[in-house]
Amino acid sequence: IYIYWQVLKGDMMLTLSNERIDSSKQVSTVRSLICYVAEKPAPDSTQYQENASYLNSGFPHQHDAVIRNCNYAANSNTFYTGCNTDDLMTFCLEIQRSTGKITLSHAGPNSLYNHTSISYTFGKTELDLSQLEYVHISAGTHTVPIRNLMICFDKQPDLHPRFDKQFKVDPSPADVDDQDSLLIPCPDNVNCLLQLSANETTHNSKYSHPCRFSELCRNHEPYLTHEPHQVPSCQYDDKCDKLIDPIHRASYRHTDWPDFLIPCRFRQECRDKSDTHCIKYSHGEQVIKNTRLAGIQHNQSSVKKDERTPCKWGPGCRDRGNREHYEKYSHSGNVLTPDNRANSSARGFQGPPITHTRRA
Repeated sequence: IYIYWQVLKGDMMLTLSNERIDSSKQVSTVRSLICYVAEKPAPDSTQYQENASYLNSGFPHQHDAVIRNCNYAANSNTFYTGCNTDDLMTFCLEIQRSTGKITLSHAGPNSLYNHTSISYTFGKTELDLSQLEYVHISAGTHTVPIRNLMICFDKQPDLHPRFDKQFKVDPSPADVDDQDSLLIPCPDNVNCLLQLSANETTHNSKYSHPCRFSELCRNHEPYLTHEPHQVPSCQYDDKCDKLIDPIHRASYRHTDWPDFLIPCRFRQECRDKSDTHCIKYSHGEQVIKNTRLAGIQHNQSSVKKDERTPCKWGPGCRDRGNREHYEKYSHSGNVLTPDNRANSSARGFQGPPITHTRRA
């Protein structure tokens, strides 16, 4: 048996019993299966703290004592980690009557981000699941919106999105560079729309495209190249009023902004001229050509030499995305040997990761 329901904010109890529970009585003497979903963690808290969600057999009125004494059959204090708790959350309670096993887990979108399940197997002398006939819902001290309660005999595939459990990201620069070398540079470079299509896989397996964050990227993907973007920094930096200009963005560096914009699927026919749209999307501008010209002009006019200390890891350095490290050390030349390349892959990144934003 599968029981599905949606709840907002949590702090509610789903009770299964072999008799009808009289809600007018403060104390119930009907021994039940209790499934408690804790209240969502406070979003403004400086330290993440989550109350226990649990499975237990007993009486609903014992909830406070169960929480206080941690006297439950099974529980989790990380049941909401990674979830979107600002919207309705979907849960699934799986009941295997033949074995006595109970499993509480996420369903819907949150099941992709939190794989925690609370599970316990009850013996028949402890709780006979075959005798449970009634479902009772109750809330804590606050009103809790609940909807779409369903009791099914079969698992609902639409509520359990699948994902690749074996998928792992290998951030090694050596591996990424090897994969990039096997791909043909796409003639549309950063303006290619196929690279962002959710239904297109053949193109990205054959062609490479410049990464929007260039060498500062920390989330290398196999179809993206990460060549150093040799352009000067904008004197106005993140306060620049030309952030909506794709050619300017590609010709000058701006703190925390990518070098290239996401290509708009409507290109020159796009009718959205707002700054909110244009600061994120390009519309077919030849930024690569203009950037190379700007880089040549900058190198010819600049008389200042690179006074940074050469980094011993060279182009293979994994801290190149760290702005403090990048301003102190240069990364030209290849001084990374085969012996220390393996050691470099074990070093972690510093600072928050930079992710690629895609638009279907």
